[in-house]
Amino acid sequence: MATTAQFRRLHRRVGIDRVAGLPPQFERSGDTWLFRRHGHGPAVRISDDEFQASMRAGLRAVLVHALVLPLFAWLGWLVLERLLPDGSVNALAALFGVVLSVIGLALFGSLRHYADAPGRAFAGRPQVAPARDPSDATQPGWTTIVALTFILLTAAALGTRQPAAFYIAFATASVMLGLILAVRRLRFDAALTVVQRERLREQRAVERQREVARLGRQPDVHWWQLPLLVLFILLQLAFLALGVIVCVGVVLGITGETSTGMSFGQFIAGFLPGLALGYVLFIPLERLCKRWTGVSAVHALDWLPPSW
Repeated sequence: MATTAQFRRLHRRVGIDRVAGLPPQFERSGDTWLFRRHGHGPAVRISDDEFQASMRAGLRAVLVHALVLPLFAWLGWLVLERLLPDGSVNALAALFGVVLSVIGLALFGSLRHYADAPGRAFAGRPQVAPARDPSDATQPGWTTIVALTFILLTAAALGTRQPAAFYIAFATASVMLGLILAVRRLRFDAALTVVQRERLREQRAVERQREVARLGRQPDVHWWQLPLLVLFILLQLAFLALGVIVCVGVVLGITGETSTGMSFGQFIAGFLPGLALGYVLFIPLERLCKRWTGVSAVHALDWLPPSW
C-alpha cells in the first residue's frame, strides 16, 4: 500500500490541493489526523488509513471530472447546433461560452460535494477541538478577479491564429468566470460575522509584516535568475501550446478533416484534453525552475499584494 507521503506528493503533482479542496480540511496530529469540515469546523480525530482513503477518493473525483468536462463541452456544442441550426457560428460560439461556464460551474459544485464526503462520513464523531474562523486563503481577491478577467479578455482580443468563433467563446467564458468568482467572493464575505471580518483584517496585516520581514532577510537574487524564470514561463506556455496542437491533430486525424475545414466542435474536442497534456508535459520544467531559480513559474506572480 502506498504511504501517506507518496499520496501527498501525488496530490501536489496533479494539483489536487487546489482542485479537490481536501488537504485544507486535514491536519497532522501525531500518528493520526484532525479533520475540520470545510477547513474551519470543529476538529474530529481520524486514522491515517481514513486520511489516505479520503485522498484516494478525492484524486479519483478530480480525474473523473477532468475527463467528463470535454465530453460535456462537446455535447453542449452539439445541442446548440441542434437547437439553433440556422444560427451563425459566432452567435453559437457566444452561447457556447455561457454553456461551457455553466458546465464548469456544475462540475465544480460536484467536486465540492465530493470534497465534503469526509464531513458526511465522519459526522457524529466526538469533537477534540472547537471550530475556528474561516480562512480566505483559498478565496480570490477582488483585484485578482478583475486582473484575471482582464488578462483573459486581452488574450482573446489579441488572438489571431484560431477562428473568430473560438475567441468569442473564450471571451464569453472569461466574463462568466469573472462573474462566478465575484459571486463566490460575495457569498464568502456575507457569511462572515463582524468579529470574523475584523480578525481576518488583523491576520492579513500580520502576514504582510511577516512577508516584509522574510523578504528582508532573504539573500540577494542573482541577476541571471529573473531572465531564467521568464524563460521557464515561456517554455511552459509553449508546452501547453504543444499539448493543444498534438490533441487537435489527433482529433483531425480521427475525423479525417483538415485544419482549414476544422469545425469549432472539433477544435474544442482537442483543445481541452490538450491543456491537460500540456500540463503533464511541463511538470519536469516546473521542477527545474524551482531548483534553479527557487521560484515556481506557475506561481511567479504570487508575491503581488492583495491590494495590487
